[in-house]
Parts: sequence; C-alpha cells; structure tokens
Amino acid sequence: MFKKLLTSAALLSALVLTACSTSGEKASQTQWEQIKEDGVLKVATPGTLFPTSYRDDNGNLVGYEVDMMNEIGKRLDLKIEYQEIGVAEALTSVDSGKVDISVNNLNPTAERREKYNLSEAYKYSVSGMIVREDGSSNITAEDLSDWKGKRAGGGAGTTFMKIAEKQGADPVIYDNVTNDVYLRDVSTGRTDFIPNDYYTQVIAVKVITEKFPDIKVKMGNVKYNPNESVIVMSKKDDSLKKELDKVIKEMKEDGTLKSISETHYAGQDLTKPAEGADKLPVVDID
Repeated sequence: MFKKLLTSAALLSALVLTACSTSGEKASQTQWEQIKEDGVLKVATPGTLFPTSYRDDNGNLVGYEVDMMNEIGKRLDLKIEYQEIGVAEALTSVDSGKVDISVNNLNPTAERREKYNLSEAYKYSVSGMIVREDGSSNITAEDLSDWKGKRAGGGAGTTFMKIAEKQGADPVIYDNVTNDVYLRDVSTGRTDFIPNDYYTQVIAVKVITEKFPDIKVKMGNVKYNPNESVIVMSKKDDSLKKELDKVIKEMKEDGTLKSISETHYAGQDLTKPAEGADKLPVVDID
C-alpha cells in the first residue's frame, strides 16, 4: 500500500512538473510564436458593415477586410477564426484576449497608439455623412458648424461619433446593427445624419437604397477628417505587428490589396490617400 502511494505521488509530481514546464514555455513565447504554434489567428470583425465585413445573401462572411484577412492568413499559413463583434466591444475583446486582433475600420488615434500596437495602414479614406434625400437634415456647412443639436447615429466609441459630439451633435448610439437599420432611421427622422467613412458609406447607400426603395437617404457633399484604417492588437510585444506589417506591405507592393479594394469599392483604389485629402477640414478629437 505504501509503495502504491509513493508511485502515485511520483506520478502526480511528474504531471505537475510537466504542466509547469509547458506553462513556462508558453509564457516565454512571443505573441507571434504562440499564434504560429496554434495555427490560428482570432479576429474580431463586425459582420454587419457593408462593404468591409458583412453577410452576403447566402450567409457567407465577405467584404474588403474579410478578403484582406483571408489573404493574410494564407501568406502567414494561419487559419483565420472570425468572431463577429461590434465596434463598442472591438477593443475590449483584444484587451481580454478573446481575440488576437480587431479589424473594424479602426483609425489610429493617439489614445489607441498609446494602448495598442497598430498595423501599417491598409485603407485610406475621408470622412463623410449620410443625410436625408430631401435635404431636411439641413447639414451642408463645409466647416461642420451646422452639426450642433442634430441627432447623429453611430456606434459607441467610434472616432466619427467623437467628432459629432465635439461639434455639438446629439449622439444616438446603436449596437452592432446592419446598415439598413442606420439608414432607415435617418430616412424616417429618428436621426438626422450618420457621420462615417465616406467611401464605405457611398457604396452602402447605393446598395441599400436599391434594395429598400422606401429608404430615402443620400451621401452629403461635405467631406472632412482624412483617415486611415489599421489592425489593432495587444501591446504585449511587437512580434505580431512585425508579421502583419510585412504582409500588408507585400500586398500593397504586388497589387493584391488594390485588387481587393477595387472589387469591394466599385473600382476605387483605397490603398493610398485620396487626392486633395490634405486640404479637408479636421476636427481634432485627441
């Protein structure tokens, strides 16, 4: 009996030592080494934002950012595991370790630069707004001075909503809803406008208004705040950022990213800054 107890104790000790050793090895690995070993990159994506990340008529997750991430996965020999997460939770999902990265039309604000590692820019754009087709939104000032008191629809924590609040607009916050919900509320007067990425929304407006003729909205003529989109990840170390930056640069240089952009943005190349973007008004929210 005593001999059996000694044998069991020895076996338990060996198992504990093995577990501790494995845990120690994991702890000593860089973020990239852990991901490479697992063979999976966990990605937060909205799944509701046309044309960057959305479900097509067959229920497939598609879009500019989805195609980009799928190509990155191929080049890094990783399986991409998508988790559909709204803007409000996009960064907290990185904080908690639920995902490795967030790809959600996110801009490189000073606050984000301080807290996270940010990739090379993969898309350049300018900011715009969706308004009512009949002009009753009454938002036309090029200096954005007529936003005060207007109801702006958007996701919590987005740079666009921060701009709207700074200009005196009243925020109407949405969860991770589809484009038609946002646009219908502008059309019916629940909100007055949607401040958002211009090139993303000009495509969305065209598609949604064709699909739902009762939604009477259009893109406003005013443009402001040039922006770029980056991948957000933990600041644990720079290993993952280096790998992603390398692949994004390769995709820019060989034309792959341009091709993906032209596919989803009606022939437009958003892999470089828009002409004249540097002359647009800028609302500083940092």
